[in-house]
Amino acid sequence: MATATFFGGARRPSSSEIVLLGQAAGLGLVTGMRSMLGVRILASSARRGAFDGQRGSFWRALRSPTAQRVMSVLAGGELLMDKLPSAPSRLSTGPLSGRLVIGALLGAAVGAQSPEKNLRVAGAVVGAVAAAVGALVGNRARAWMNRGTRVPAPLGAMIEDAIAFGLGAVIARR
Repeated sequence: MATATFFGGARRPSSSEIVLLGQAAGLGLVTGMRSMLGVRILASSARRGAFDGQRGSFWRALRSPTAQRVMSVLAGGELLMDKLPSAPSRLSTGPLSGRLVIGALLGAAVGAQSPEKNLRVAGAVVGAVAAAVGALVGNRARAWMNRGTRVPAPLGAMIEDAIAFGLGAVIARR
């Protein structure tokens, strides 16, 4: 009896496809925590050759020195802005929508590593869902640290930064 899979076919996903979906999930989680950090990680990985099999203007632009600088500035700016009391909640409509879109794009980009066309769609879904989870868990953890443990909000944000960077380092290790 054939087993229906996430890909809609009659085969099980290969271990490389599972790894790619795991990377899509990891980038999505990081994006939910820090929206531009996932993009920066993908750009750094592409620059180091992790996606050498990928061609096209998107990948060429992502590997460019200009894109590397822009992604660094955007990710760094977000890390600073996140510590301000005036920073909007990541769960409000605009910031959450942006994180979901970025998570989906990153997941689709990672899924493009597979010749299986449906993996792009699966990667996009996994990336978006993981971004939502990362945003929600990050928000709740920071609220808990601030109220439950009396960790000052900026310190809680820096702890979350460290977790996001650590997760990103694991993802980038391909």
